[in-house]
Amino acid sequence: MKVVWLAPPAHKGKYPNIGQYRFYKNTPVKASFEYPYLNAMGVTQLYNADFEVCFLDCVATNLSWENVWPEIEDADLVVTEARTPIVKYIYACCQKIRSLHRPLTILYGDHVTAYSSEALQYCDYVVAGGDYDYGITQLAKLLRDGLSPNRVYSTRLVENLDTLPHVNRTIVPWDVYFEAWKIRNAYLYTMSGRGCWYNCTFCAWNTPLWHNRVRQRSVNDVADEFDEIFAEHGYDSYIWDDHDCFDTSWGKKFAQELIDRKYQPKDILWAFQTHSNMINDLDTLKLMKKAGLHLVKLGIESGNQNTLDIIHKGTTVKQHEKAINLLKEADISVHANLMVGFPWETKEEAYHTIDWIKKLDPNQAQFSLAIPYPWTPLYKMAKENGWLLVNEGDWESYDATRPMMSMIGMTPREVSQLYKDCWDHFYLNWHYKWRHLKTVHTWADIKQLVRGYYSVRFGHMRALKE
Repeated sequence: MKVVWLAPPAHKGKYPNIGQYRFYKNTPVKASFEYPYLNAMGVTQLYNADFEVCFLDCVATNLSWENVWPEIEDADLVVTEARTPIVKYIYACCQKIRSLHRPLTILYGDHVTAYSSEALQYCDYVVAGGDYDYGITQLAKLLRDGLSPNRVYSTRLVENLDTLPHVNRTIVPWDVYFEAWKIRNAYLYTMSGRGCWYNCTFCAWNTPLWHNRVRQRSVNDVADEFDEIFAEHGYDSYIWDDHDCFDTSWGKKFAQELIDRKYQPKDILWAFQTHSNMINDLDTLKLMKKAGLHLVKLGIESGNQNTLDIIHKGTTVKQHEKAINLLKEADISVHANLMVGFPWETKEEAYHTIDWIKKLDPNQAQFSLAIPYPWTPLYKMAKENGWLLVNEGDWESYDATRPMMSMIGMTPREVSQLYKDCWDHFYLNWHYKWRHLKTVHTWADIKQLVRGYYSVRFGHMRALKE
C-alpha cells in the first residue's frame, strides 16, 4: 500500500510552515522552515510498518501540482494536515484528489480534531488528537488489512514514547529546513517529550491534542538520538528540541548523560523552549551549558501582569525577568516569544511590553498577534465580550496577517502598526545592531546576521496586510 504524506503547494503565493508551529503564520518570503518532526515520525512509522511512503512538502521544496500528481495518482492513501487558515484550501485539495477515484484522503491536526464533522464532508478519514503520527500508522494498518474503522479515528496517547522509533531523516530530509538565526549548517530537530503542564487560554494545541498532559522520553533514548546525529554530522551539529515545555529537571539529568558520554561543551550545540518558571537554578543552567546548551526560547507573551493572569500563563513578570537574567548569567542565549493585540490592553500597556523586553535585552525576540482559535478559551472570551473582528467560520482570517480582536482605544490599523513597531523597536535600533555586529568573527557569523535581518525585515514585518 502506498501512502503520500502531502503538504500542498503554497496557497495564494504565501509561505506557510508545516513544522511544529503552534500558531499558523503566512509570510511573504521563506524566512525560516521548521522541521516537521511529528510528521517525520509518522512517515518513519509507516516506513517501518512496510508501507511504501512518500513525503512531499511542496512549499519547502518548491514543488508544484504538476510535480506531485504522478505520486498521488498511484497512491492508496494521501495524508494532509488541516490548519485553520488554509483549511478550505485543504478541503478543496482533498476533493481534487478524491476525483481521481483511487486514493483515500486522511486529514489530521488541531482544526479537524475540533471540527471533525465539518472535515468529513471533504475527506475520507480524520485522525483526531495529538499523537497523529502513531494514529495515522494504526489507521493505515487497519485499512491495509481490509477493515472498516471509524471515519473519525482517535487513538490513545502513547504512554511510553521510547517505544516509538527515531526519525528517519533520509525519508524526510533535514537539510531543507532551518531557522533564520541558525549558527551551524547541520540544524536538526528532536522532540524529547510531548505536551505541556500549563493551560494558556490562547493555546491551540494543548487541550485538543495533548489533553493537558506531559509525556517524557527517557534521557538515554534522546541521548542516543543525539549520538546518531553527531555520528552523521560531527562538530557541525546544532539540535533544536521541539518539546512544548522542556523540563529542566529532566534536562539536568540529560546534560549529565551527555557529559558522561564524553561530549565537550561545543561538540553539539542544542536549544529548547520552555516556560520561565522552569528556569530557576543557575547551577542547572551551567551544567546544561557545559553539555552544549546554546539557546533557550521562553514563552513570555507579555510584560503586563494583568495580561499574564487573564491568559492563565502561570507565570509572573518577576519570573520572566529572573529567567532571562539567569540565562544571561549562565552565558546561554535567550529568545523571547511575545504577543500583542490583547483586547483588554490599552495602547500604553501594549507598548509597555516592547519597552520592557528591550530593557531585559534578550538575544532574540519574536512577536505575534494574539489569535483566538475557535476551540480555545480565548475565543470564548472574545465572543462573549464582542471583541471579534471576524465572522464565525471565516477560517482564512486566522492566518496571522491581520488583527482579529479589537483593542481599547486602538483601530485595527493601529494594532497592525503596534505589531510592526515591536519588530522595529527591538531589532532595528543601534544598540541591537552594535551588540550583534561585535559578535561577527567569521563568514558564518555574517550569513547568520543577513538571514536574521531578512527574516525580520521582509518576513515578519511584511506579514501583515495593510
